[in-house]
Parts: sequence; structure tokens; C-alpha cells
Amino acid sequence: MKVLGINYGHNATISLMENGKLTFCQSEERFNRLKNSTGFPEMTLAYIYNNIASPEEINAAVLYQNSIYGYLYLKGVGFKPHQVPGYIDAEKIGRPTINQRMLKSAVGWNLRRVKIAMNEKRSGLQAEAARYFSKHLHLPEAKIYRLDHHLAHAYSAVPNIREWGNGLIFTLDGVGDWKSATVNLCRDGKLEVLSTSEHKNSLGYLYAGVTSWMGMKAGEHEFKVMGLAPYAKTEYYRPLLDKLKSIIWIDDQGEWRTSITPLSIQRTLTDIFLYQRFDNVAGAIQAYSENLILQWIEYWVEKTGIHDIALAGGVFMNVKACQKVAESQKVKKLFVVPSAGDESSVIGCAVWGTQKLGPDIEIQPLRDLYLGVEYSESDIEKAILESGAAARYEISIPENINHTAARLLAENQVLSRCSGRMEFGARALGNRSILANPSRFENLQHINDAVKSRDFWMPFTPSILEEDMPRYVVNPKQIFAPYMCITFQGAREAQRDLVAAIHPKDHTVRPQSVIKDWNPDYYELISAFKDLTGIGGVLNTSFNLHGEPNVCSPQDAIRTVDNSGLSYLILGRYLLSKKKGQGI
Repeated sequence: MKVLGINYGHNATISLMENGKLTFCQSEERFNRLKNSTGFPEMTLAYIYNNIASPEEINAAVLYQNSIYGYLYLKGVGFKPHQVPGYIDAEKIGRPTINQRMLKSAVGWNLRRVKIAMNEKRSGLQAEAARYFSKHLHLPEAKIYRLDHHLAHAYSAVPNIREWGNGLIFTLDGVGDWKSATVNLCRDGKLEVLSTSEHKNSLGYLYAGVTSWMGMKAGEHEFKVMGLAPYAKTEYYRPLLDKLKSIIWIDDQGEWRTSITPLSIQRTLTDIFLYQRFDNVAGAIQAYSENLILQWIEYWVEKTGIHDIALAGGVFMNVKACQKVAESQKVKKLFVVPSAGDESSVIGCAVWGTQKLGPDIEIQPLRDLYLGVEYSESDIEKAILESGAAARYEISIPENINHTAARLLAENQVLSRCSGRMEFGARALGNRSILANPSRFENLQHINDAVKSRDFWMPFTPSILEEDMPRYVVNPKQIFAPYMCITFQGAREAQRDLVAAIHPKDHTVRPQSVIKDWNPDYYELISAFKDLTGIGGVLNTSFNLHGEPNVCSPQDAIRTVDNSGLSYLILGRYLLSKKKGQGI
């Protein structure tokens, strides 16, 4: 049984599940080099068909949304991949015209909903979309299914919580199939939807609106707002919370409610935040979002009596909000879907499709995320030769590349690593990573100057040996944390050993617990570093130039090091060291 999960929207991605096991999952951006690429993932699909499974072997392909508007969007941009997030257009939030005020009103919103409903029922348009997807998937229409967007998010959590018996799955994002939030009861792997919220009542829209209002890219830079928030002082941003209460809230039935439409968010934010300090704006939206999310979840936990929960959807990329949920006394077990944005909806699609076609097939829990492409030694040698790397690098094959890397880290060198299967999702998990000694605070600035160009307030993160997690992370509920998708309070030793890889203001840590069986080479590297330094973790950040997706191929890795201040590159068993005079 082979089932594809397809996200052809924001951060387009494809997954492949074989007999209930997720065997491949990768976003299109890694191949086409467009960060957060939107559009049908042609290149990734071609890779699957050419290397893993032919179209004739595929039993089903499940698309991540029901709405015809996903297809209409593709059609509107000429079916070309592109980057969606952009900076705000100041002209769009100037003084509105009469027509614009009408569109942003409640009446205008209701008229918009009528238009949406009419388009959804256009049979000719539905047939046109079906032909498009059949052609591009190289599959008959009978093998192609559509799954509600939020159900796709919810099913992405099912493999890892079905053993609980009963659990609650909360989904929360900007919009998907005209919804922004759902609450789902998961009983032995089967879902019952308990609550849905129309996308008008969207916390995701509001947080994205604040992101763009602050001069950043909505849909991409929300993590920057979250990272800035701890620098704000509560007494300074507290007055703003009362104003936010008038915009969005949780009602007495545990439902999301708003007083404005998404089309009027920017004007409303200007009324609230104009002339406020940037850190206070970040502090206010983060604190208010955490409070609302906690209130929403605790309402449904109390209502159902179920204290074991899972979180999915783009808003739960907010790792600090996930920490607040984990700390709730009303929550016992917690699973956060890794890379919980739309890219992970393809996991849910594959789960749903497998259950539909093979109800007796056992769905296996998601383990490691090393689910992308892998390059052979001959691929690496070809990339070295064709790039002319020998003219710029000393190239060697150490007896033990992991021990050599550990020694360089102990000597306070910064390394880049492109080895093994590429990890799926937004977080680098060691195989496409930049690594450094986490105990040297100056490494934070060094990495920024060399390659990352991150905002000065943003922290880096650590990869920590599984057995050393208790040394560095306060985690009384023993929440599983191998995916860098939740923060914890750093323990005292973290503030010493991991000072360059924790948040410098609030000392929280977003860890990757490194499990030996999942990645033996990376585990060996960190263990060797520990033998030399006594430190059971390394600083780990994504291996990419600013504004680009993480590297994929050896060619990407060499080009990235060529165009940065990085000096060392691990490619499989090869070590490339820049010759003097080759740095930027």
C-alpha cells in the first residue's frame, strides 16, 4: 500500500507512506531553491517517481484541502512555483475608499462568503481542477482524494497518539478550507470533530498581521516576533493586552470570536500599536496569544475530561506557546507535530489515505525526520570535482570524520555538515546543519557574521544527547523532544554549557534530543565532543545562506560555504577546509 500526501500550497511538500510507515517526506523548496515555495511540487514528485515508486505503484494520492480556491490560486499565478510571503504594502493600509470600507465590514465579509460558496459549487471548475491534478500526478482521477485542511493537520498527530486510547488534537492556523481552528477527539486512531472555527476568527491571521505590521514577512517571520517578545517588560506592554481583548477572545463555549474581519486587521493594529515600542508590540501579541491558546485548550480539557493532547497547524510552530501548554497543570501528555505548519499536513493526508484504503494496516508512529534525499559517495565526489573545490579547499578523508569534527568543535571552530538523509521540516536536525561549541557565547555573533545574518535578538538552539537532556532541560512531564518543536526552561548547567544555544534573555531552550538509533553518526559526533569537553550538546542551526532554504545537495553545500565565512564543510566522509585567502 503506497499513498502520497500532497501539499501544493504554502511550503509545498510531498510525503510517501508505504504499508503504514512514512518513508519519504520533503518540501519542494529543497529542490527548486525558493524558500517556502508555493505551487505544485513537480520536482519532488518526479524524484519519487524516478527513485522510489512509479505512478503505477501508487494506490492513492491525497490532496491537503477540499476547497477549489487552492486550484484557483495556482491558476491565478500561472501554475508557477513562487514565494508567497512578502513585506507589507503601505499603500494598502492607507485611508480606505468607500468600496474598501465596505469589503472590510461585516456585510462585506458575508457577501464574500456567499461568493466563495458559489465558486465551490461550480461543477465545471471542479472538473477542471480534477483534470489538472490527474495530469500532474500521472494518476487516474479515481485514485485522487481531497482531505479537509484541518483534518489533514489533525491526522498528522494520529500516528504518535493512537496508543494513548483517547486524546484531544487541537489544530490552529491562519486559514485552511475556510477554518482556522478545530478540536478533535482521537479514539484509537479515529477522529471525531468536536469544534470548528471559521477563519474570520483567526489568531493565525492576527499574529501574521502583527508580523507584517512590524515590517517583517507574514507567513515566514513570526518566529522573529516570538524571539523578540522576552525582551519586553510586562509592565510596559500590559496596557496593550486590554486593547487586544476587544479584537479576539474565547467565548463561554470554548470558541474563537473576533470583532473585526481579517481584511481590517492592519488598520486595527495601527490604531492599537502606533507609536508603541517594537519590543512591547512583540511582547503583547505573544503574551496574549499564549493566554488565549491556554484558555482554549484548558476549556476543552475540562469539558471532555481528557488531559492528553496533541497540537498541529501553523500557529503551533510557536514553540513558546507550546511550552505554556506543556506547563499547564491540566495537561498530562503532550505531542507537538514536528514542523506543524502546512508542510506536515501531508503526513496527515498519507495517514488518512492509508486508513481509508487499508483499514487493517497498522500506522507506525513517526520516528526520526530523516525522510528526504540522500546523496551517495559518488554524488559527493562528482560535486567536488565539478565545483572545482580542490582549488579552494584542502580535501581529506579522516580516519573517523565524526571524531575529527568533534575535535574541531572543541577547538572552537564552526563546521557545516551535509551528510546522510536530509531532514524533513523547518528545523535542521544535524544532517544539514551548522555546528559550533555551545559554551562560547561569541560563536553566536561569529555564525551571524559568517553566514546567517540573523536578527541580533534571535537565539540559536542545541542538539543534546538523549541521556544529557535532564542536565540541561527542565522537563518534569518527560515530554518527548527530538524535533525542536517546543521550548523548555533551561537548567542551571544549560546556562553554562549551552550559553550560545539558549535564549539569552529568558534562558529557554528549544532542544533536539539526539537518539543514537535514529542518527548514529550525529550521536557519535556529539559524544566525541562530550569526551573532549564534558559538554553533552552542540550548537545547531540550519545550513543556509540568509533568505535561502536549507541546503539539500552537495552542490548546495559547497556553494553555501563558498559564499560565506564558513571554513569547514563535512560532506559524508570528506572534510573540506578552506585554504587561506579563500574566505569572504
